[in-house]
Amino acid sequence: MVAKAGMWIGRLVSVAALVAWCGWLAWCLSTFVSGPIGVIVLVLQFVAFAAALVVTGGLWVSEGEPGGYSRSSRRSTPMPVLMADALGLDRSFVALAGRSDVGEDDTGEIAWARRGLGVLGSSGSGRGVDARVRMREAAWSVVTVDGLRRMAAVVALIAVLFTGRQPFERPSWAVLGLLVGGLVGLSLGHWLMSAGRIRPGSRTIWSMASVGAGVGDGTSRSGLPIRWVTTMATMVALNLAVALRGMSDRWTHGLGPMAHDARVAAMSVAIGFVVSGLLGLRTLSRPELGFYGATHRLEETSARRLALGCTIAVAMLGYVVGVLPADGAS
Repeated sequence: MVAKAGMWIGRLVSVAALVAWCGWLAWCLSTFVSGPIGVIVLVLQFVAFAAALVVTGGLWVSEGEPGGYSRSSRRSTPMPVLMADALGLDRSFVALAGRSDVGEDDTGEIAWARRGLGVLGSSGSGRGVDARVRMREAAWSVVTVDGLRRMAAVVALIAVLFTGRQPFERPSWAVLGLLVGGLVGLSLGHWLMSAGRIRPGSRTIWSMASVGAGVGDGTSRSGLPIRWVTTMATMVALNLAVALRGMSDRWTHGLGPMAHDARVAAMSVAIGFVVSGLLGLRTLSRPELGFYGATHRLEETSARRLALGCTIAVAMLGYVVGVLPADGAS
């Protein structure tokens, strides 16, 4: 009874969130700034909405049985496995079949993403398969390619920061509330419909930990785990983009000018991605490469933290000076 009540509440919350998101998309359509960046960002918005719609549909027709996961086991269980359980899919469907076809350093995300792309690219997902099953398989596949969508979003965001081209006009607080309400409402709705398996924010963290999964052959050229390297590189790139944008508009003026509100919004989204990446990095295996230097006192873990900490420090400096009003510029 409790599970059914949670399912229906989750459905209602999800529908309300999708309606709010539609309002935001309608505003984006009417105000987006023409140009390559504006078109790309608009397309990514509609792709994200379509993905949310498919996942909502899959959870809508799922069983909604209690999960039986502890807090620690949810953290250690990969998102595709959690989503498969929430959707009522058989574990054999998410088995890493053909994992030997990708690089030995792949931890599963690439194989899952390729499986998801195959399901989404197939017509009808097989003969004689029930429509409800196809919907659940499509929802699972959408989640497995979250890393690809996150990579596209990161590239677009960095392009906005470097060029200073804002894709939309400045939204009012009411319009911005539609976007926030849609995103938060969907997170809560999916959490309820998945019987607590898909926690709010967990898909964003997963997408940063699997950013770019599905691109390439899965073979590491450096000997380091691919997921770890890609997540680290993505956070460093975002940190540098924020630092350069803030310092350029404040002091150097090496990049094209960017409106204050658009700059604050873009930098805030980038910082949010970095925070999600830091949380996602905790779920990945850490490489142990020994010590560096003649004295062998600087271990790899310390070097990694030092490099990441330095880029975060310059990003926070760029963020602070970028948030300050333009009147204080020298």
